[in-house]
This record gives sequence, C-alpha cells and structure tokens, in this order.
Amino acid sequence: MEQLLPHVFRILPGEEPLSSDVFVVEGENRYYVYDVGSNDEALRALEKLEKPVWVILSHFHQDHTANMARFSPEEVWCGARTKKYIGRGTTVEEERIIEDGVRIRVLPCVSPHAPGSLVMVVDDTWAFLGDLCYARPGMGRGEARGMYRVLKGMPVSYFIQSHRKEGLLQEKEALLREIREYFEL
Repeated sequence: MEQLLPHVFRILPGEEPLSSDVFVVEGENRYYVYDVGSNDEALRALEKLEKPVWVILSHFHQDHTANMARFSPEEVWCGARTKKYIGRGTTVEEERIIEDGVRIRVLPCVSPHAPGSLVMVVDDTWAFLGDLCYARPGMGRGEARGMYRVLKGMPVSYFIQSHRKEGLLQEKEALLREIREYFEL
C-alpha cells in the first residue's frame, strides 16, 4: 500500500485479472475501503488491515467487487444494483456521513458508466469516483448532465478516478471541463 493523501492509501490496480484501484481511508476506529478489486495482491493487503473494515463499493463491475467473495468486512455500503450482484450490503440511496477522525461522505450519483454508482468524499477535499465518468455505449446525455450537476455541486478540490496510470489527482475544474467537452454539455 502506498500513501496517497493524509489518512488515504492506495492499493495499485492489476492487469491480470483486471483490478481496480483500491483506496483505504484510515479512521480512528476502523478502515474505510473504497472498492476491493479483484486480484490476490489487493486481497492480501486488505487482510492485513489491523482495525475493523467498512467497504464502500463504487459500482457492481467485477474489477471493483470480485474480492468480496473472499473478504468479510464488518459493513458493506453499495448501490442497489451492486447489492443484487454481490448478494449483500446496505443500499445507499441518499448521502451518508461518517465521522471517525476523518470525515467521509458517501453519496449516490448517476453515471454514464454504471447505474447505482457511489462516490466517496474525504474531508470535503477529495472525491473518489471509481469509474463514474467513463462512458458506455448507448449512454444518454441526461445521465451525463445529471452526473455533471452532482460533481459540480461537490465542495471538493480534487477528483480521483480508478484505472488512471497518470494524473490520479485531478483538479475539480479540469475534470469538469473534460466532462463538458467529452459529453458535449
């Protein structure tokens, strides 16, 4: 695990099998993990955590959730579609706030990539997006507009997306500009 930010660590993604980034936020009493990946390296790192673990799943795709079949956290928060795929968890339908020496906000967001996506905001500075912004074939402009409104309204300075090899921390305005241009908003 590499330290990415104060209180925040990153378990690097893998290619075989394709695995998402796994982000670990250290609170006073527990760890909060955003996505669990799919590879053995991520699982081994998660099993070494020395406090209870809560998992927040960005969305239902296997590269973000497959290790749930082999990992038993204290609590799991996810969208309804993700719960359907993994068979457990608490569905997050409105913003939830955690205060544990670090402030974490978890909120649902419409996504052109996967319905039922969740965003994790840490200390009102960094928003972890998973694959939220990645387009899928047949995506409607309404989805992109809805996502854009939510992201624009967040009181954060940086966005962090999974699977980025470079420029992991993106300034808010830079990503919003990319979204406007890509989706022609």
